[in-house]
Amino acid sequence: MNSFLDENFILQSETAQTLYHKYAENEPIFDFHNHLPPQEIFENNPLGNLANAWLDHDHYKWRAMRAAGVAEFLITGHIRKDGTVKSENERGGAAAVEKADFERYMAFVNTLQLCVGNPLYHWSHLELKRYFGITEPVTPQNAREIWEKCNALLAKSEYTPRGLLEKMGVRELCTTDDPLDSLEWHKKIAADWKNAKVLPSFRPDLAINAESPSFSDYISKLQEIDGTKFKSLADMIAALGRRMDYFKQNGSVVSDHSLENDFYLPSNYDDVNYIFEKAWIGKKLSHDELAKYKGFVLIELGKLYAQKGFVMQIHIGALRDNNAAMFELAGKNIGEDSLQDFNFAPQLGAVLNAIYSSQPNAKTILYNLNPKDNEALATMAANFRNCQFGPAWWFNDHKDGIEEQIRVYSRTAPLGSYVGMLTDSRSFLSYPRHEYFRRILCNFIGGLVENGEFPYHEQQLGTLVKNICYQNSAAFFGIK
Repeated sequence: MNSFLDENFILQSETAQTLYHKYAENEPIFDFHNHLPPQEIFENNPLGNLANAWLDHDHYKWRAMRAAGVAEFLITGHIRKDGTVKSENERGGAAAVEKADFERYMAFVNTLQLCVGNPLYHWSHLELKRYFGITEPVTPQNAREIWEKCNALLAKSEYTPRGLLEKMGVRELCTTDDPLDSLEWHKKIAADWKNAKVLPSFRPDLAINAESPSFSDYISKLQEIDGTKFKSLADMIAALGRRMDYFKQNGSVVSDHSLENDFYLPSNYDDVNYIFEKAWIGKKLSHDELAKYKGFVLIELGKLYAQKGFVMQIHIGALRDNNAAMFELAGKNIGEDSLQDFNFAPQLGAVLNAIYSSQPNAKTILYNLNPKDNEALATMAANFRNCQFGPAWWFNDHKDGIEEQIRVYSRTAPLGSYVGMLTDSRSFLSYPRHEYFRRILCNFIGGLVENGEFPYHEQQLGTLVKNICYQNSAAFFGIK
């Protein structure tokens, strides 16, 4: 029986162990999609105690705690026992805060004991091991000792957000940012910190989701920031192009889109311009009008991304905010999302065909949340040069999901060109997920070699692994 989380965790063959320890383990990290708050990176304040560091931003952990029946006031930390929301100044003195946070921490520790086969068990223990040197599994019996050891370390300067990123070898990361963002914090980070690059990502979902109640106000704000008066859809798209220029001036190399329902029907400019004007004055759009508008704007933005040297990321298939009561209580991004299920392959093919027909040098990464779409997305990506089937995302970034994503990628495209992993996280402790991916990658390749399905040439395979871990993504995104 293997020891839990030993040096050869997941690495089931000698070849896998060689590839990981000699080639993958110490490669730097380019995290090209996450949701870390740039203000917190700039301010670089201590994260607090282990409950803060583990739970304050991590909706994966919140979701597991809810599934285990944990009361909400022990999860997000800003809900009272009666289910109402606490005020900003209600947490009490230091002793009260410490007691409340320890209770939250213990609720998560108890939840972890139930998580057999859940990636949270692996992630959480990798976090304890890599950041804090904790090698034994956390249990209710040793939880107090681990709490005190981790809290003592979190008080040190090297355990601030920047220190944690440096500890994991993060060289570049891309946050997720609205086109209207001033990028104030990115500018301050660039001027103040040279050990890693914190780059903005251009995410114009609010300009595309014309069904949103905030769409009209958003377009008006875009017009105001751009300093022009929109007379047409073309003016709005041109303004987004100028915001892309502003993002690029501040280091951006990537855009991002979340597509959660039908996003394409054939149309023409005049029809879509009418739909845009209708949405801007607050009129409700039909299903077909929305699909026409979204498809047209996606294509036009895709062309602009290619012209300006951005990689276009497309995330497909989230069904968000399913629990209306929890949304009302605690807001978005709290772990109340699941898989969407709609047939998007023809729509995606039409959007990509229009972009690449106009801009053959476009670069795109495609992500699916519903694993049933793996083969569809992988084969779609292979239709276009510099279009990648992206890494296992969100509900798929567990051991089985990563293994399956790698298998599908390898049988539909050259695995050696793969751009590797990302965190998609709001937590500064999430970076051992790159190690998790790298171990699974090396185990996959090692298994093929050990089975006689691929020849063993250490230097060649080692270079391939190093490229997937960092070099491919840096080259694909034009990182210098």
